[in-house]
This record gives sequence, C-alpha cells and structure tokens, in this order.
Amino acid sequence: VGGFIFTNFARFVAYQNDMEYKWLTVDNYILPLSLNNRYDGRSFKDASQHIADITDASTIDAIFRVERPTIVIHGAAQTSVDKSLKEPALFHKTNVIGTKVLLDASAKYGIKRFIMISTDEVYGSLANENEPAWTEHSPLDPKNPYSVSKAEAEALVKASGLTYNITRASNNYGERQSTDKLIPNTIRCIVEGKKIPIYGQGNQIRDWMHVIDNCSAILTILKNGASNEAYNIGANSEMSNIEMVQRICKILGKGYELIEHVDDPRGSAHDFRYAMDCSKIKSLGWTPKFKLNDGLHQTCGWYEKNKWALK
Repeated sequence: VGGFIFTNFARFVAYQNDMEYKWLTVDNYILPLSLNNRYDGRSFKDASQHIADITDASTIDAIFRVERPTIVIHGAAQTSVDKSLKEPALFHKTNVIGTKVLLDASAKYGIKRFIMISTDEVYGSLANENEPAWTEHSPLDPKNPYSVSKAEAEALVKASGLTYNITRASNNYGERQSTDKLIPNTIRCIVEGKKIPIYGQGNQIRDWMHVIDNCSAILTILKNGASNEAYNIGANSEMSNIEMVQRICKILGKGYELIEHVDDPRGSAHDFRYAMDCSKIKSLGWTPKFKLNDGLHQTCGWYEKNKWALK
C-alpha cells in the first residue's frame, strides 16, 4: 500500500525476480507518476492491483475479503510538511485514520504481519551537528502536523495486537518522485530555467538515501526482521539543503544563478537536522548500495531522459 516508495518497490522486487511472495498493490493513484507505474507490465505481471483510498473502510474490507493477504506493508501517506501546515486535518485523515482502517482489516482477516513505513521525522530535530544520532530507543518528538500524524500512526500499530515492524527512513530520493520534493523540484527548475527556491539560508541538514536502498531494506526486514521491532534506515549521507541544490547544479552543469533564498514558510516547524544510528538493520546484513554522488547522477540522468515526469 503506498505511493513513491512503493512504485519503486514494485519495480525493485520485479527486477530482483524475487517471487517468494505474490504481490498485491493498493493505491489511490492521485500522483501521475504512481499511475504510470500501474501500466508497467514488467513490474506487475505477477501481481494484482486495486485503486482505493485507505480511508474507505468498506472498500479496504472488500479487498481484504477477496484477496486474503497474509502480510501488509503500509506506506500510503500524505508526506508534504508544507501541505501539512495548511491542511493538518487531511494528514490526520490519511495517515492516522487510514492506518486504523488498515489495522482493523488486518485484524479481522488474520494478517500475520503488519509493516509500517514511517519516517525519521518522528524523532523531531537535532539542534546541532554534534548531537548524537537517534537510535530506535530515542524518544519521539515530532514538530509538525505531518510527523505528528506519523507518530500517531506508529502508536496505533504498536497498540493493535498485531505482529508488526516499523521502519523509520531518512529522506528518500530517486526516480518518479513528486516535484514538490527538493531534488526533483531543483531538477525541474534547472531544466525549465526557473528560480530554485531555498527556504531561509538552506542550512537544514538531512540524511539522503536512494529509494532503492530503502526498498532493499524493507525486503530485508520482511525476510529477517525481528517481530515487534522498529528499524532506522538511512545512508549516513548528511548534507544541507543548499549544498544539495549546489550539487545538483554541478551535476547538470548549470543553474547556480537560479538559486533564490526565500522566507521559510515552516518557521520553527522546519527541523534543523536529522541523523540516525542504523546499526540495528545493518546487523541483519543490509547496507546501502548507492553512494550519494552516484545516486544523484543516476537520478538527474533519469529525469533528463524522462522530462515528462517533471510536468
């Protein structure tokens, strides 16, 4: 169940020829890039699909009744912090109520395992570059409506009585990401010759991970993860937003003059730094494969060849 991460996840498991599981995908296909993946025969030839909203309890119940899944990987969510500040009720509906609908159906139809894709943003914000990275035992301290809704959803999963895993991933990037996210938006602005907006000075630091590394981590947890445990997933590739934009300009060979510093609409809700200790998932044998520079070159190259994805 999901959008950007799971359109890539569906392709990932297909390309890996990992047919240990039969896949069923559920998406409301609001994002055009998700819709594009629906018609990719290579990804979905051995999987069934449904178009549905996870907050629609009757439809979700019908899908579970007919398909009888045994495992749920839940990645469907509203994810834009900026949008959450304007429409917090929408984020509560999708991320909290939607999760409850899936949990209720999972309990009713005897799901053996429920894996929820969460975010490192539930930990809140590190105040400086010297603070130690979060572990899975660090307290949750979300600072905006989006991260609050994800923390609430985590609490529902833990209280459900189902066997579960929770993944807390760092910032993902890669193919088919919505252009409201920093990296594809920067590429779009450069391609179209438009100003690249940078909130404030752009000093906010994030750990950047290629989405395919996240997909391989999810599959690792599915196969080897301990029951009722959370796992941090990151690439230990910290970079500030302004450095990221400048790196993309360097890769594309242009765009520096398009950088424009603007007022930060998030204000105090704009977390300064995210960093996680990922030794727990690495103990399962997982490591990220993409070096940041290699991943950015691959991503920029894909968007240059697929400019329709920037529309």
